[in-house]
Amino acid sequence: MSAEVLSPGAGDSVRTDARPARPGSRSRGSGSRWSWGSRPRRELTAFLAVALLALVAVSAGTVVVSERIARANALAEAQRTATRLGQLLVAPLLTDYLRGMPGALAELDRIVDYRMSDESVMSMVVWTAEGRVLYASHEELIGEAYAPTPELLAAVGGTVVADVDENPETAYRGVATGPMVEVYTPLTAGGQSLAFEAYFSYDRIEREAALLRGRIIPMAIGALVALQLVQVPIATSLARRVRRHEAERAELMERTLTDSDRERRAVAADLHDGPVQDLAGVSYALGALRMSVPDGQQATVDRLVGAIRHAVQSLRRLIVDIYPPDLSGPGLGVAIDDLAEALRAQGLTVSLEADPLPGLPPDTAAAVYRTAKETLANVATHARATSVRVRLEATEHDGRAAVLLEVTDDGVGFPETGIDRRSEGHLGLRLVVDRVGHLGGRVQFGRGPGGGAVVTAVVPFQHGE
Repeated sequence: MSAEVLSPGAGDSVRTDARPARPGSRSRGSGSRWSWGSRPRRELTAFLAVALLALVAVSAGTVVVSERIARANALAEAQRTATRLGQLLVAPLLTDYLRGMPGALAELDRIVDYRMSDESVMSMVVWTAEGRVLYASHEELIGEAYAPTPELLAAVGGTVVADVDENPETAYRGVATGPMVEVYTPLTAGGQSLAFEAYFSYDRIEREAALLRGRIIPMAIGALVALQLVQVPIATSLARRVRRHEAERAELMERTLTDSDRERRAVAADLHDGPVQDLAGVSYALGALRMSVPDGQQATVDRLVGAIRHAVQSLRRLIVDIYPPDLSGPGLGVAIDDLAEALRAQGLTVSLEADPLPGLPPDTAAAVYRTAKETLANVATHARATSVRVRLEATEHDGRAAVLLEVTDDGVGFPETGIDRRSEGHLGLRLVVDRVGHLGGRVQFGRGPGGGAVVTAVVPFQHGE
């Protein structure tokens, strides 16, 4: 198939994929549908949709970021608080208790209870390096032993460790609990290297995250909304301008097609009334003079008459090719079959399956004929095919009566580099394809099941109904 076959470009009126592709076929150069004014509207909708998605993404991201910031701040604050509690509150009184000072334990319990009364600190535990509870705000834990955790050993070694504990073991034995902020800090009491563990309420993280969200989200969303308020009018104006340019292009294309038809009709009439009639007259005159010339010259006259008649036939085919006299009803199939004569003259096998198409409007018939003409010309020039199959039948398109034209060849198919050669000046199918789209039809460029190329056009009988 010819590399001159043009796929719809940006802003074209042609919509592709007219009908379901055959098994194994694939569309080449026409993967999207177009109609006048549809692309700007679609792109404006996509623009607004992207803006909405951006707002949602920013909101979701703000929630995640605020949670992380709040968690990091809470852990840092918990580390500072736990370090102060261990060094300034627990260590001195625990040292006195370990030295046997009377009342030291009661004083420690009193201060710990007071410190926990606001529920910012939920539990305090002092561990030995072996995992035994030396002191705890919950008395039932004192004396119990657990396998030392990496965090406990790190604290005994002098490192502060903080994390969110989803299942605190020593903080709320026997009491339903949720996530807690757990901190291990080094503690020295009575000459022993210990670990001080404190649990803090997770509510602080949630409150701080909510506070951050309340501050960040309005700013982020407000900035995006303000940006969209500026961009949307600009995008709308650009979309309207594109639609206006497309409408102007459609009008110009239609005017070009009309002028082209008028010129074709004028050229066909001039050929028919001028050179064809003159050559036909010369042929008749030479035939009449044949018997009056010497016998040795009659063969020359016969050759001249044959050459003139061949020229007349060629001119008549050219007239039909330029402006077919009848494309209505069965005339369309006959005209397309006449187009195939050039391929048959090259040795190609051309088969035509044409169903009766009564009442075919002139615009529809012309669009189908032009599509067949340019497609067959491309086959003859570029396809390197041996056979061509043309199918013409009635069908439906969007619930309306339509005509289907399908041209299939067994040639080399469309080139891998694409089929748009406008830059080289090849516009053979461009006007035809645009006309099909303007009539509300669709064009598909694809590859046949066994190779080669397939061009399918579907044109409604009535346009604009």
